[in-house]
Amino acid sequence: MMEGGTVVGSVLSFRDISQRYALDRMKDEFISTVSHELRTPLTSIRGALGLLTAGLVGEVSEKAANLLRIAVSNSDRLVRLINDILDLERMQSGRSPLSFRRTGLSEIAQQALDALAPVGEAARVRLVMEAGTASVDADPDRLLQVLTNLLSNAIKFSPENASVKVLIRSGSAGATLSVIDEGRGIPADKLETIFDRFQQVDASDSRQKGGTGLGLAICRTIIHQHGGRIWAERNQDQGTTFSVFLPFRQRPGTASSPVPDADKREGTIMISDRNLHARRTVAEHLARHGYKVVEAENAEQTMTLARNLPLEAILLDVSLNGKNGWQTLQLLKDDETTANIPVVVLSVWPTDEYPEPPERVDGWLQKPLDESTLLTELARVLRGVQDSARVLLVEDDEDLSRVILATFEKAGIEIMHASTRRRAIELCETHPPDLMILDLSLPDGDGFNVVDWLRQQKELSKTLLVVYSARDVMDFERKQLQLGPTEFLTKASVQPQEVEALVLTMLRRFRENLDDSGSPADDQISRPA
Repeated sequence: MMEGGTVVGSVLSFRDISQRYALDRMKDEFISTVSHELRTPLTSIRGALGLLTAGLVGEVSEKAANLLRIAVSNSDRLVRLINDILDLERMQSGRSPLSFRRTGLSEIAQQALDALAPVGEAARVRLVMEAGTASVDADPDRLLQVLTNLLSNAIKFSPENASVKVLIRSGSAGATLSVIDEGRGIPADKLETIFDRFQQVDASDSRQKGGTGLGLAICRTIIHQHGGRIWAERNQDQGTTFSVFLPFRQRPGTASSPVPDADKREGTIMISDRNLHARRTVAEHLARHGYKVVEAENAEQTMTLARNLPLEAILLDVSLNGKNGWQTLQLLKDDETTANIPVVVLSVWPTDEYPEPPERVDGWLQKPLDESTLLTELARVLRGVQDSARVLLVEDDEDLSRVILATFEKAGIEIMHASTRRRAIELCETHPPDLMILDLSLPDGDGFNVVDWLRQQKELSKTLLVVYSARDVMDFERKQLQLGPTEFLTKASVQPQEVEALVLTMLRRFRENLDDSGSPADDQISRPA
């Protein structure tokens, strides 16, 4: 309050917002609870559809196959929505810590461009990068998630023969990364609101273009956790520019999480792809999981390496320089020294849409590759697990249990099922498993009780364990659940077929470790009842 240029007093307004905070907290808890409860039935639905689509219960008519594709597509959309909601809720509540380390923005941008290059080619959109040299303290995986989202949106809303450009500019306080498209543009009144939950430029976008309406909200949360900012601007001629500013220094008080050591998994894999960046991206994925990798860029190198190295599998791009990829596949299968090496084809097209599905292919991966799908398909091709392996499934949801049991049926693995903690312990006493798939929520206790009991049994304290839960397991909880080699999977995010692939890989690794130590694998894996 001013009189004659002098402050004579102040007016203060107080408002109790505790009720608003309480309502926000209730809303977040409700969303989290409902989302977690949806994960288990969604996993059952998606797993059952996957079995039907794969023809494991018999051939289906073309009309039924089309209906199945619709069901799979929409169940995947629901899964993405649930996972995005939980991802956003987890980040905003501080339960998803970042792993900060020095990160080059040009490397992150190149990874995103390589991953989305096939998508751009299919949409006839050119991807261009103008990168400067800029490094920041950041979580590279989260930054890659942001840039991948921005680029996929730019491609999705760009017309044919348009360009999407990535620019990296360094300033005095930080670096700015921009994604510039030539699409329809965003109205001025939407430039801020599109970063809110479930906001899209046009209400029809979610159906015509796909998406959950949460991607940009997740991007904003990630960038704010880095102490940066993200915004959108209309271009002068056409299109939109999304910009991200990241400070050079990490925010004070933000702890860096250690990067976990790669687990030792398999042997040597060859990547045959003419694209250098694509090869390096796949090699990095595999190396993080203990695979040894060799690279080839053309048919001649592929054949030379395959004849002279003890390869476990070949990832073959079908557009190799020199010879066509299919010709290279034929050469590999006709040569007696390479005929038994499993070959996984890398293609922009899904196998069911390829004009003439090729013969003699051991596996198929659609570009762009994601790490989970890559590892799953590779594990499936390499499985070779003996029939004597014994697996115990501890899961109280009967529908999901039936789907998982059906998934494992074709692998020739003896799989037992327990729906309670008590039954799980009884089966462990009478039929000791080589590996346990464990749900954490059980009607008469929880998975922690089962693990505690196993630790007290000398012969079971190093049992292979896969924790398959509807909720995300925190770091401190993971330490409490460690037995022998232990993996953590989340329902809905990981389908039963992927669980099968991981289990087969773990059993295979276990048997090879026993062989290396001089112990007979058969005696160790096949325990008497």
